[in-house]
Amino acid sequence: MRKNKKWINTISAAVIAVLLVPSVVLAQSSSTNYRVEESYFGSGGQVDANSTNYRARQSTGSLGSADISSPNYRAVAGFNTPSEPFLEAGVTGADIDFGTLAANAPSFASSQAGACNCTFYVRSYLSSSYAVITASAPPTSENNRVFAAKSVLGSASTTESVEEFGINLVANTAPGSIGAAPVNVPDNSFADGKIATGYDTTNQYKYNNGDTIATSPATAGNQGIGQTNYTVSYIIKPSTITPAGQYTMRHVIVAVATF
Repeated sequence: MRKNKKWINTISAAVIAVLLVPSVVLAQSSSTNYRVEESYFGSGGQVDANSTNYRARQSTGSLGSADISSPNYRAVAGFNTPSEPFLEAGVTGADIDFGTLAANAPSFASSQAGACNCTFYVRSYLSSSYAVITASAPPTSENNRVFAAKSVLGSASTTESVEEFGINLVANTAPGSIGAAPVNVPDNSFADGKIATGYDTTNQYKYNNGDTIATSPATAGNQGIGQTNYTVSYIIKPSTITPAGQYTMRHVIVAVATF
């Protein structure tokens, strides 16, 4: 096979798909004789204050403010809060162009943008857990030749006979200073996203299509109610016999929540 020295690769982490798992949510207290849409206990307030010209929720005080949960129940105490669960995901940093690749050293980059230094974010409310799944084949050439994935966790290779593509979601120093740890917004008491095993080790990379790369909650009974920003770092290296061409990847990331 002819040896080729010119490699072009463009990776785009630009698509987030969101799937909701059907589940039962008990937002009301009821019996055969009554039904309470939302319960309020405090020094004063009204769940639905409205007229022809306005509509509002209001309170004059709060007896406590906390997120209380166990494996069997959950309650949010404090000022009026919405009762509808949701899951939101978005991309904030999208494109990477590796240019010409070489067989004796890996190319590397992170997709980052904005103050949050993140590739994508997941925001949830009243969910018991979520999983983020990578759902794309490795970079593929115009002739449908798929780059070899780094299926076993390890350092980036410099061996010319090795072809590999891998990712992780942490801050790294090798093969370059790339990536960042996930950031819970506004802090760890509101959001509890974490990196999944296999993608959480500094300077170690892997890739398997269909793997879970991030999850919530990090601690049992501490359901995520905030936003977590994630940064994906990519490495890629051809071998001396990798066919030349332009390799591209449209990185689809699927967030699935349980309520």
